[in-house]
Amino acid sequence: MKNDWFWASASDDNPAGDRFVIENGQSNLWPRVRMEIDRGEHCSWGPVHRRDKGAHIEDILDMLLTVVPTYRINHNRFAFEAAKIPVFAKFLRYARADLCNYVSNSCHAKHELALEPYSDANMRRLGQITSEAIKIEPDWF
Repeated sequence: MKNDWFWASASDDNPAGDRFVIENGQSNLWPRVRMEIDRGEHCSWGPVHRRDKGAHIEDILDMLLTVVPTYRINHNRFAFEAAKIPVFAKFLRYARADLCNYVSNSCHAKHELALEPYSDANMRRLGQITSEAIKIEPDWF
C-alpha cells in the first residue's frame, strides 16, 4: 500500500456532513467522489500530507482543525475515514483514552456548538501565543 492519501468534501452551500471521503491514491478517490459526493466531481479536495512525505499524525490534526470545520464534516465521518490511514489507526489503537472517546457522543446532545467566525485579531493572537511558546519572533505569520 502506498502512502499517498487524498481527501474530498462536498463544497456546496450546505454542510458536507457525511459527504466526505479519504482514499489512498487519486485512482481510488474519484470513484468515491462520484458515488458519495457529486457525480460531476464538483467538490473540494486535496492531499492529506505534503508531497512525497507520507501521512503523519500532524496531517490528520491539520485536517481536523481546518477541513472539518470549514466544510462542516460530521465528526464520526471524519474519524471513520481518517482511521483508514495507518498513522491515525495506530494513534487510535494506542491512545490514552478508550476508543469510545473518539466518537461523537456529546455530553450535551441538545446543544450544538456554533463555529466562531474568522477574525484577523484571533489569528494574530494565536500567532503570538505560538511564538511565545516556542520562543521565536512573531514575524512568521
